[in-house]
Amino acid sequence: MISDFPTWRRVPQLADLVEIFDAGVQVCAWRREIDPGIEAYLSALNQLENLQILETLSTTKQPKLDRLQEAPGRAALLEDLSWLGEIVCELLGCPEVGLRLARVGHAMCPGWHVDRTSIRLVCTYQGPGTEWLDNQSVDRCDLHNNQTGDGSAVQAATGEIVLLKGALWQNNGELGAVHRSPEPVPGAGLRTLVTLDPLWYL
Repeated sequence: MISDFPTWRRVPQLADLVEIFDAGVQVCAWRREIDPGIEAYLSALNQLENLQILETLSTTKQPKLDRLQEAPGRAALLEDLSWLGEIVCELLGCPEVGLRLARVGHAMCPGWHVDRTSIRLVCTYQGPGTEWLDNQSVDRCDLHNNQTGDGSAVQAATGEIVLLKGALWQNNGELGAVHRSPEPVPGAGLRTLVTLDPLWYL
């Protein structure tokens, strides 16, 4: 059962992202400024090319992104992704993370939904950010109802680190962050985002 207390938080410091572990919190976000060189690099890439890159990272295994061209700003992007991977590894105590970098011209998951994951980090580098419900006390059996989320959506800013608690987190089976991908603005170019999932091996 969801309490009457807020189920999402936008925290003032990076270290405060640990609040995602509070039982009632489903979304925890921290706003930050990203390197302008990253934005310039991504803007210079082929705006017609949809792209999805999957890699495994650790504190010693850095991203490669071999499919992305060499140009000023690429190194800054790799460094930022490495740093995000370190955040997930340290926060969740996992040895590795699964990285997905996507450049798309459409909403990947346009409907309200809950991920079948533990805790996922999402960061949007270009285009509109991920949306989640301000009021997470919704009927999770009827998320496709057109009235769900009317007037209560919160949107991540560019570069904002967002932690989404999923249905597989311990004691969270009937909960999980209700969120969705926004529709990119027509003619505004591709949306570039990254998701990072903790990986454990038995």
